[in-house]
Amino acid sequence: MNKSSLSKKGFTLLELLIVVAILAATAFVVTGSYKGVINKVNDGVVLTEMQQIATAVQRFKQDTGYYPKTGPFALNTDGGLVLASSVPSASWFYSPANFYQLISHTSPLDGTGHTLETWNVETGRGWNGPYLLGHNDGALNIGDDINDGTAHGDEAGSPFLGTSISALQAIADPFEQKVFWKDGNLFFGWKTTAGIPREQYGSPYLLFGLTNEVLLVSMGPDGENYTDDDIKLRIN
Repeated sequence: MNKSSLSKKGFTLLELLIVVAILAATAFVVTGSYKGVINKVNDGVVLTEMQQIATAVQRFKQDTGYYPKTGPFALNTDGGLVLASSVPSASWFYSPANFYQLISHTSPLDGTGHTLETWNVETGRGWNGPYLLGHNDGALNIGDDINDGTAHGDEAGSPFLGTSISALQAIADPFEQKVFWKDGNLFFGWKTTAGIPREQYGSPYLLFGLTNEVLLVSMGPDGENYTDDDIKLRIN
């Protein structure tokens, strides 16, 4: 067997490099297109979910005359009737990522005797929840700098800084983010209701401005608050 016949049976190093380069370029194009399709799908999902949340907030206001976490639905230390002992911390309660009053099957005013504690058929007023079904995403650890220490939260502040708030009932958007550690704390660390950690999960939706212009926010594909890809929906 001569050398010419051997050369026809295999690739040269240059040919292999060219093939690898073509495959890499193809993979890049395919992956990029795939990510683009996934992002477009998630854009549709996030808008649908935001509309569902907005409708729930509006129903809460229509039934009770108040937005969640305001008026009698605020902590008793803030002029409301919700017992501070019923929530893990004030920061947990105030956080714009906290949607527990929409998700809960129990009235936030349970046991207070307030006229809005339960639904009154005669007056057509009162708490008539839960207002959101199928959105209980379990416990979330989040940095407390995402809220400003008031009952209504604030857009200032980064969700990637601050002391960890655990066991916060929140709702995740569809843009998956890797769970990560920073300064020894786990941020956006989601767990299921059974306590099983999730390695990837969306960033929490945020609800701001409950006393004036109510704003619902998804942090978008990058998972960071206050960046250009944030998706916002005004509710009132």
